[in-house]
This record gives sequence, C-alpha cells and structure tokens, in this order.
Amino acid sequence: MRAACLGPEGSFTHRAALVLADGAELVLMDSIEAVLDALEAGRVEIAVAAIDSAAGPVAAVQAAVDEGRAEIAARLALPVSFNLYRSPDDDAALTGVFGHEKALAQIAGFLSQHRLRGEAMTSNTAGLARLRDHPQPGWGAAGPPGLESVYRLVVTHTQLEGAHANETHFVCLRRPGAGPSRT
Repeated sequence: MRAACLGPEGSFTHRAALVLADGAELVLMDSIEAVLDALEAGRVEIAVAAIDSAAGPVAAVQAAVDEGRAEIAARLALPVSFNLYRSPDDDAALTGVFGHEKALAQIAGFLSQHRLRGEAMTSNTAGLARLRDHPQPGWGAAGPPGLESVYRLVVTHTQLEGAHANETHFVCLRRPGAGPSRT
C-alpha cells in the first residue's frame, strides 16, 4: 500500500503518516494539492493530511472531504510546537522566518514581538531545507523540534507559539467507497 503525505521527512504530517499509515510505503510530496491529486488519480491508496490546526482548517483538505472526493478513514490529533532554526554560521540580526502559512499564523506573536517578516513555504520542513541549502543571513525557519542534525541547523528559540499548547488534527483519507472507516 502507498500513502501520500506532505514532506519532506520530519514534517508534522510525515510524523502523523508514520502512525496513520502504519506499514504503508510513504510518498512524500511538495504540496497538499499534490497529495490530494495523487489520491484522486489513484497513484496512492491513501493520503495523510492536516485537516485543522490552531490556525484554522486546511481548506483544500476540508473541501476534498466536503465535496466527496475523499473520505476520512482515520483521525489523529498531535501536539505541535515550533523551534526556530538558524544556519550555524549566521550571526546576523534576525529579520525573517520561513515556515508553512499555518505555522506562521501560530507563531504570529513571536514574529510581531521581534518585528520579523514571515515567508510562507509549502511545509515547515521545506523552510528548513531552504535554509540549509541556501543560507540567508538574518533568516531562520520555524520547524518541529528535533530536526537540527537532519538539516544541519542550530536551534536558537523554542516554543515559538508561546505558552499555550497547539494541536493539529490529521486525517487518513481514501477514495470514496474504498473500504471501512477506522475513525
């Protein structure tokens, strides 16, 4: 069985897919639209995607369910927290943060407090990869904890979302009529 999910490896969605699609071959994709397209076209049997977060619903996923293009087979809620990663040799004053649009919304207080710009990426780990592959002085990336060695970056701040706990709801999707639900 093949399962599409938003990557790269280490993303919150990848972590949810390890649970929801246990045993499936994971196909990491660059965008939620690509994940949904792979499911609808039958290139994968299931897809794992965020459907709701502290920053609100994920419109494309909710639309696929509401319009009957996908059915929810299982659900999982995961706590999410964001670290700020920087290039190891970057000692410039922080001016901006790469992150998924939902992450940037969840860390808006941190961005405002430090007067930082945010630049939306297709996933948080895509922001980490960009920072690793194309270091930009004064820029950091918001991402899940524990990825400093994977992306060869350093953590300079933790819990960017503040003291309140955030949770993202993930779903395992299948094509309509594909079998019994595990919700």
